[in-house]
Amino acid sequence: MKNKLKNMKPVIIFTVILIGLSIFFVIKNTMDKSSNEFQFSGTVEADELNASSELSGKIKDIKVEEGTKVKSGDIIAVLDSDENTINVNQANISLQNAENELGKINDGTRIEEINAQKELVKQSESLVTQGEAALETSQNNLNSAQTNYDYKKKIYDDHLTLNEKGYESNENLDKYKNDLDNAQTALNNTKSALSSANAQLESYKAQLAAATDKLDLLVNSATARDEATAKYGIDQAQQNIALSKIALEKSNIKASSDGIVETVNFKKGEYVSLGSPIITLLDSNNMYIKIYVPEKILPYVKLNKEVTMKSDFIKDKVIKGKVCYISKEAEFTPMNIVTKEDRMKLVYEVKIKISDNLETVKSGMLLDVTLK
Repeated sequence: MKNKLKNMKPVIIFTVILIGLSIFFVIKNTMDKSSNEFQFSGTVEADELNASSELSGKIKDIKVEEGTKVKSGDIIAVLDSDENTINVNQANISLQNAENELGKINDGTRIEEINAQKELVKQSESLVTQGEAALETSQNNLNSAQTNYDYKKKIYDDHLTLNEKGYESNENLDKYKNDLDNAQTALNNTKSALSSANAQLESYKAQLAAATDKLDLLVNSATARDEATAKYGIDQAQQNIALSKIALEKSNIKASSDGIVETVNFKKGEYVSLGSPIITLLDSNNMYIKIYVPEKILPYVKLNKEVTMKSDFIKDKVIKGKVCYISKEAEFTPMNIVTKEDRMKLVYEVKIKISDNLETVKSGMLLDVTLK
């Protein structure tokens, strides 16, 4: 038995040594791991984005609350848009009216008016023709009356000579004088008729000129002017619709970027003026924390290195992040100490981008950062 124990003694000693070495390396590894874990504190920073009103008006609805995650383009608040809706409807009515007016012109309403005016021109031309014929007749009547008067005057003059010589009675002379007076009256009447016919012809010509001018106006300018006016009305209505729709769209306050609602600055029913920051967002694509790492620890810090963070306010959650920036220039701590003995107190700014639990993080919050 003693010999057996004596033979096992080297094995026992070796086993004890092996166990001791294992414990040593485990403790050493644990100590190494512990010694490579560093704690820092920093304050959360983020770019603030204000969702501001581009119109003045009363807030109709707030669609988010503090901590709400939003995507770029999400509607987060709505202004009262009744007036803008009315403006859009009125602009649509104006557009319809202008299009109807242009349609009437293109469908021939103006052509019918032109054809009616052409008929008036034809009637005026016919009147001028009639007037010219009447003037010619009056001129012929005047010529005949003048010939008759000249003939009657010659007869009267001949009988007057005979009367003066005693060969013609006064009674017969009076008869020829009466014929001459009648011829004179007829001549005067034909002259008056000629003057009236000439005046009537000039009136007909004036009517024809006016009708022709109006026809030219309709054909050459009025149609083009009316069409241009209708098209201008369409353009104006379309512009008014576009502007009204822009104003209507601006009544929807949208997030300009992905983010988290930090503060809601107004309540439903409150009046806001142009440019009022209704809601403040934190840019979730760029929330970060700054820490300052001593020079001797800097070798443990690498870009894209994952780190963990905690807060006294959210103890049940671990916040993850990645190193996104390491300053190339050191800062002294404090800044006025530059002695050789204090070189080890040089620190480097390190920025860590927060990658999760963004809804629980607020700008200005103090976080404890663990670097391993």
